[in-house]
Amino acid sequence: MLLNKDQIQSIKENKVTFVKNFVTLNRPYDFNLISKLIEENDLQSMSKSNYGGLRDVFQIRGVVNLLKEFNVLFDFFNKTFNYKYDQKNNVDLFLSLISQVGVPHIDEEDVFIIGLNGNMVYKVFNDKIVDYHISKGDLIFIPKGVKHKVMGLSSRISMSVGFFNKRN
Repeated sequence: MLLNKDQIQSIKENKVTFVKNFVTLNRPYDFNLISKLIEENDLQSMSKSNYGGLRDVFQIRGVVNLLKEFNVLFDFFNKTFNYKYDQKNNVDLFLSLISQVGVPHIDEEDVFIIGLNGNMVYKVFNDKIVDYHISKGDLIFIPKGVKHKVMGLSSRISMSVGFFNKRN
């Protein structure tokens, strides 16, 4: 995990920030791992689309303590950016089985999104529209209130670390 001074400052200023190769992920983050996590921890996945079946985007909430690396990344962002405690702060997984485009939306929390598997484009509608290509290990920070959408270029798995409160 590595952020330089400019990237840290950009995030502190609540600017969309993209970091190529933010983290090296040695574990294979695939659908076998996700299935194992769901079964071993009795997790529920929520559908984020209204398509039904393979075309849905699925969200698995509250996985911060399921794998050491999820907890390490959560702790890194929390301590680096000094977020106030909120019980909703957590790590969620998002996955889709096929290539698809999500709907534009605005999150109520700051999100640090890390690609775990597959390729996706985050289209951010800020002062101007910018596309960010996210692959395994890449990071994008999207501050709360910034409109964006994801376009899966393949099946995909991403991790979203969300913080609901302001920083200290």
